[in-house]
Amino acid sequence: MTRILGCFLLVLLMCGFKATVGSNFNEANLPQLKIGQTTLAEATKLLGRPADSTQVGQSGVIGHTWTYVVTKASMWTGNVKGSTKSVMLVFNTDGTFQRILTMEGIVLPSEDMQRLVAEPAAARAKTP
Repeated sequence: MTRILGCFLLVLLMCGFKATVGSNFNEANLPQLKIGQTTLAEATKLLGRPADSTQVGQSGVIGHTWTYVVTKASMWTGNVKGSTKSVMLVFNTDGTFQRILTMEGIVLPSEDMQRLVAEPAAARAKTP
């Protein structure tokens, strides 16, 4: 009986594995962010969990990053598939959302990309 159980566990191990970094977050709610209005607490609620890391810039703005990585592998086929999604939201010194600084593995509608990424970046580039 122990040999059968051992063989069964070995087969399960050889079939594949799944590894994750971080926990999933709700990127579908990113378009609900409002520049100059959304707070970190509201963004945390929209994304469904707290940020994984925080960085403070020289000007005092704060970047909060949410990351989720999934890797799946099959020993039988040799296939390895991975996906990453990550977003860094920047908040002003007054605690309100400023812009999306970086994004990976997330697709937003073009009007939301323009509003949350491009326009704030262009406005920032114009200021001395």
